[in-house]
Amino acid sequence: MNKFMWMIVGGIAGAIGGILLTPRSGEETRNIVAEQAEKVAKDAQDLGSQAVSSIQEGIKQATDKGSEVVNKVQEAAGKGAEAAVDKNEELRAKIDAARERIAAQVKANAADAASAAKEEIPVAADEAEKAVDTAEKKVEHATK
Repeated sequence: MNKFMWMIVGGIAGAIGGILLTPRSGEETRNIVAEQAEKVAKDAQDLGSQAVSSIQEGIKQATDKGSEVVNKVQEAAGKGAEAAVDKNEELRAKIDAARERIAAQVKANAADAASAAKEEIPVAADEAEKAVDTAEKKVEHATK
């Protein structure tokens, strides 16, 4: 049980014991009972006020702590968003650099292929011309 309940039980037990065990007149007993009831009521009121103060302080502390947690979460979320933006920009830069390297390599490969083709085409043309000449001679020789 909490303090308040023990106080009530103790007050009631004391009042009952005082009434039953005192050899006083009825008026004196009633006065004592009234005084005890007032004391119990005052103590209950004081204890209630203390409970209200404690609850209000607990609510204030919980509110302050909740605000602190919300601020920390918002701050962390902001930092996370900034980090994501920074990482995104970094990745975009890497992708752009890779694209430039690939484009340069493709261009170099095309230039090498064109250069090789320039060298090979005349050789292939000469061989084709020789083959045509040989074929013409064979046809002439066969028709004679």
